[in-house]
Amino acid sequence: MGLRKAKHKLSAIFRVAMRNAGKKPPDAANTSEAVAGESLEMDFIGQGMESWGSFPEILLPLRSFIDPSNTGQQQQDSGGTSLAGVVSSGFGVKYREKKDDKDSSSSKKKTLELSAFLSEKLPPSTKKQHVARGRLQFETFKKKQSQLMKKLSKGCARKLGQETTFEVLFKMGKEAGEREYNARIQLCIENARRSNDAEYVLDQVGKAIEYLKEMRQGGFSIKEATYGPFFRYLVDMEMVEEFQIFKEFIREASPEPVEKLVYYEMLLWIQVNDEEKIHELCYTVDDCGRISLSILQEYHLVALCEKDRRENLQNLLEIVDITKVSSPEVLKSVFEYLGKSLLESVAVKLLWKLRDSGEVETVSNLIFSYASCIPNSTVEDAILKFNKLHEELDIVSSSSSYENLVNHLCGSNEVATALDVVENMCEAGLEISANILHSLLDAIGQILEFDLVQRIHSIMSNKCVKPNSETFRRSISLCIRIKDFEGAYNMLGNLKNFNLAPNSSMYNSIMAGYFREKNVNKALMVLKEMKEAEVKPDSVTFSYLINYCDQEEAIAEYYKEMKQAGVQASKYIYMSLIKAYASCRQFEKAKQVLMDQEVPTKDHNELKSVLIHALASNGNITDALSIYKEMKEAGCHVDPKTIITLIDHADSNEELTTLAQLAHKLHKSNYWIDGLFKIVVFAVRNNKSSSILDLLKETKNDLSKDDIAVEYWLEEVNSRNRA
Repeated sequence: MGLRKAKHKLSAIFRVAMRNAGKKPPDAANTSEAVAGESLEMDFIGQGMESWGSFPEILLPLRSFIDPSNTGQQQQDSGGTSLAGVVSSGFGVKYREKKDDKDSSSSKKKTLELSAFLSEKLPPSTKKQHVARGRLQFETFKKKQSQLMKKLSKGCARKLGQETTFEVLFKMGKEAGEREYNARIQLCIENARRSNDAEYVLDQVGKAIEYLKEMRQGGFSIKEATYGPFFRYLVDMEMVEEFQIFKEFIREASPEPVEKLVYYEMLLWIQVNDEEKIHELCYTVDDCGRISLSILQEYHLVALCEKDRRENLQNLLEIVDITKVSSPEVLKSVFEYLGKSLLESVAVKLLWKLRDSGEVETVSNLIFSYASCIPNSTVEDAILKFNKLHEELDIVSSSSSYENLVNHLCGSNEVATALDVVENMCEAGLEISANILHSLLDAIGQILEFDLVQRIHSIMSNKCVKPNSETFRRSISLCIRIKDFEGAYNMLGNLKNFNLAPNSSMYNSIMAGYFREKNVNKALMVLKEMKEAEVKPDSVTFSYLINYCDQEEAIAEYYKEMKQAGVQASKYIYMSLIKAYASCRQFEKAKQVLMDQEVPTKDHNELKSVLIHALASNGNITDALSIYKEMKEAGCHVDPKTIITLIDHADSNEELTTLAQLAHKLHKSNYWIDGLFKIVVFAVRNNKSSSILDLLKETKNDLSKDDIAVEYWLEEVNSRNRA
């Protein structure tokens, strides 16, 4: 049975279960009316369910609610429960037993009763205590342990999973805050979505409900970040009555305006395809009359766009006063949808209304939203449409719409076209913001069209340009990548034209470029220029200086100078010390870096990987393998690049079994094919190729999944063999 059909039956079963369980014993006068009212829905549920053997597996725990043969003692033994029961009881819906007045010996009926939990408020004194205590603990945590706990929780979540992480944090004395509750609820909903096990789904939903109750009792705000995932789950599962129960709870519990609830309600009626309800929502205010029609309609517009309800959207746009839509994001969503749906006549009509109301900049931005979303159009088509609509509406493109257009072009890797647009902006006298320049610089760096850097230099000489220090840092970095050191220095010289001062990051980029070119004298000249410009070297500066030292005395001198300058040693300083000492073949001193008490414990594993790499690269493969084995025995993570280095620098007498074990550690990384074929090359080079056949047989299925890498390495092996 299809998933959608199963969802429909599941939703129907819950509705009947809740309705039947909540009824009082019927009076004689209205018994026939009650039976008639239920018959249609029960007939629907009964269709295709002649036998429980064909019933969907996800619904089997719910049989007791509608199967007459599964009542009484059998129900008690099964102990089963439904999602309807979980949702209802979770938000204060409790079961109670009531005897029939006419026959006290007849079977008891379970009735649902919405308790005061949804409506009652916590006692003022208790709530104040909860709020005060929660806020105080949260603020204390933010001040003293925020950074540490953030890193710890991320690491635990990655290693142990989120649920275990929550337990660990609780045992450490960290009480759950709003962010932690949100993460827990989201995790429960995600787990419920992924599972086809009905009992597990009920358990996860039950946990999510308990977390919501704890938040309310603890005085936490229940905002959209908290309740949104729950609403979306109920919508996707088409749980109408459960949705209504949850909506009433959020109305009472959330401090935010409740107009956003109509967005989720519209999603629900669209999901269950209830045209009558959709029409009703579009034309009425909320049942309490607290929210204006225009505000509600804004959320209806977003929902209709999201669910691709073109006809409903067009009808609503006929009655909505577009000039009174307060949210720019709503307008953006509407015009993006009109572009995707090729509804240009509708878009132009609305744009004219906005233009006549004086919203010229808004109109320009919305023209971009429309033009950039037209399907199957090139960037040239988008620009033509962008310009055409501006001409038709007789308005000038705004700086913000141009910025959006440039970002769009850069995101499409059309950097040359984006530069054309920016040059046109300069001619029109429009301001070129730092954000526009950053988009261009980042895009050039990604597509590696470094010849476009010169056009950036030309643009930056224009008086309309408003760069900042970060703009110059990125420009200098790009110049260094194309080895244009003269251009980098010209950028430094242009800083004064914009009343900006150079910083260490700019000089560090130039210094690193000279070091990569092995031009040590020029790199050291940069250090001198920094000092002359009264720019203090930072930890990055000293890490470069130490990393490229080839003399032990110079290493110690730079480290001493760093300490005297009051620069704190970073992880990268320790990495540079290890590499520098190893390159000078001072292997013991390289090892001793890790013995420094100032080295943070959290960095030890990463620094050990660097140490292994440095030792192996400089010929000390024995010590490198020894440290690797220690890390392996301790269960520590070793960087894959480090393992590749061990394979690369293996001694010719090394056993292939040892190298194969190293390759096995790479199996789940992106480096394992490289590692495997490096072993093959090693075997061919050292006349041990007969021993490699078993390893290739074991991995042949995985090799076929990456044909390009395999082809490259087979050619490499053949070339080594021919040599």
